[in-house]
Formats: sequence, structure tokens, C-alpha cells
Amino acid sequence: MGSPILIRIVYKNDLGAYFSDWKTAMHFVYLTISKKNPSEAPRYHIMNIPTPIESFSFNSSDFSILLGYLDDRLKILEQAQITTNQFPYQAYAEARVFLKIFFFFFRILLDDLSGIIEYFYKANGVIELPRSFDDLEKLLQPTFLWFPKIKDSRDDLVHYFDAILISFKKVDGGENIVGHFNTKGRTSYIEQDTRKYIGLLLCEYQKLIDNLLDHFDTKFGDWYGIVQGRTGRTTSILVENAGIMLWWAYTYGNYRNDDLQVIESDSENSN
Repeated sequence: MGSPILIRIVYKNDLGAYFSDWKTAMHFVYLTISKKNPSEAPRYHIMNIPTPIESFSFNSSDFSILLGYLDDRLKILEQAQITTNQFPYQAYAEARVFLKIFFFFFRILLDDLSGIIEYFYKANGVIELPRSFDDLEKLLQPTFLWFPKIKDSRDDLVHYFDAILISFKKVDGGENIVGHFNTKGRTSYIEQDTRKYIGLLLCEYQKLIDNLLDHFDTKFGDWYGIVQGRTGRTTSILVENAGIMLWWAYTYGNYRNDDLQVIESDSENSN
């Protein structure tokens, strides 16, 4: 299972690593504050991982596994001879299932990000988020352009008895471009190339995370006295499915970042 090539991602903007570093830094701040100002120390004492961060970690892992399965099934369909008796009906059915689950999981991840933002603001005394949301509005503004598209498709599947079908378009090389569309017509016809559709969404998703980390760099300095910045972030090495979200964003969504290295190798020649 997984992509047709071996993937190795080297990156500094991994959200899980960022919050792991935050928790470690909070421990050292706690040790310092507990000696100087014991009454202030409890707010720095993070015994457990906050629930939204824990949820994000589990859901990101599950989402990566899903993308690995989806990548496999799309590869089979892309190479299929759709006019012969050898058409891979099982792969077709499974691809439809994985596409459907993609919309659910992607929406869950966005809800996790929303919960993370809410957690940090409320933990630092910002109860009325709308009044203090001006800086976040600029951060989230690009999201308003693509979020309704994913939301509408997810809502159609959940609330309006919709389903997904897969389309094929033959290209000069003999392979198929695999597309997908909703059957009820409530939402507009989805991007014909499923890989590019998902890649563009994951590109925008990662850009949202990049901006969120820059935002937290500033806020963590204000709230906790933690000064880190882009250059001080831990470099993560993500192998195979652990890095498949970034691989999709990079390969099919044209996501680029100065701190990102995508290393691909042919699985047959990797040894």
C-alpha cells in the first residue's frame, strides 16, 4: 500500500512536531516560573496533551493511511483498460469508498484546527473570539475561498443522500485521467482530475498550517514567553505514508516551501 514511489519528506512545518516542541518548552518555562512566581506556574504545567491536538494527531495519521489506499486504487484505475472484460471493478468500488471518506476526514481535520485555535485563545483568557479575531481573519481569509467547496460536497454526502461516481478520460500515453463527481447535481461538477483536485486542497491546507505556525510563533511569545520562529523549528523526517499528505500537495497541488524537501526514489531500485 502507498504511493508508487518511495517518499521521504524533510520539513520544518510539521504541526505535530511543533506542538511537541511547545509542550517541552512549556515544561522548562514552568520550572523557571515555579521558582520565581509559584502562583503563575500552574498555567504552564501541561500534564496532558490538549484534546484538540491529540485528536489532530490521530486523525492526521488515519488520513495519511486513507490517502495511501486511495493512491493505490487510483493507480489501478489509471492503468486500466476500461473497455475490456478485465476492468478492475473491485478497485473502482474501493476508490469510490476512499474518495467518499476523504471528504469526511478532511472536514474533521479542519475542525481539529479550529479546535486548536480555540483552545489556545481560551486558555489565554481570550473568551470572546470574534472580538479578538482580526489577526486571525487575515490568516483564515484564503480558506474562505476553498472551504465552501469541500463543505458542500461533504454536506451533500451526509445530509442530501448524495454519492460519488468516477469518470475516465483517456490521454495520449494510454493511461486514464481519473475524475469524480457527485450524482445529485447539488454541487458543481468536481475537478476532472481527482489527483489534482485533492492535491490543490492539500496544498491550501498546508499553506493554512504554515500561516498558523507563524501566527502561533507570535502569540506564544506574547502568552508564554516562548520565542522560536521558523529557523528554530524542529526538522521532521516523514517517510512513506507519514509524508503522503505533503507528497500529494507537492506533486499534484504545486505546493512549495523553502523548508520543504521531497525525496522520491523508484521502489524497484531503492536497494
